[in-house]
Amino acid sequence: MDSGRFAAGALRGVVGAMSMTGYRTLAAEFGMLDQGTPPDRIADEAIPKLMAAVPESMRPAVVDLLHLGYGALGGAVYTAIPQRWRRHWASGPVYGMALWLGYNAGIVPLLGLHPDRRRPHEVAMLAADHVLYGLVIGRLGGRPI
Repeated sequence: MDSGRFAAGALRGVVGAMSMTGYRTLAAEFGMLDQGTPPDRIADEAIPKLMAAVPESMRPAVVDLLHLGYGALGGAVYTAIPQRWRRHWASGPVYGMALWLGYNAGIVPLLGLHPDRRRPHEVAMLAADHVLYGLVIGRLGGRPI
């Protein structure tokens, strides 16, 4: 695999994750997200011992860094999808939704967490932020990687 393309995908993944964070922050500030975000949930429920070592004042930054790292990984993995599929405008949003569904169907049970109980509009908000992530990784700069 081309290391330049891999690095570009990772960078797009970071930008996509940052976009999601901004979107979620606005949604929470407008009262549209009552429960914590998936990164907060993993920090609170899946790795509480690790997070206990983090000073309370640094906790939000550490959760954000974990999310950015996961976003970078997702963006880099996206570059492994065959180019003929990545060329399609919908490949990024479909990939973003696949990551969200994979979180709910794979990561949540694997970590021993209970499924989220969210109101329909919260589910829609979280689905939309994964579509946003996919748009960023798939089309940032106007052309696929």
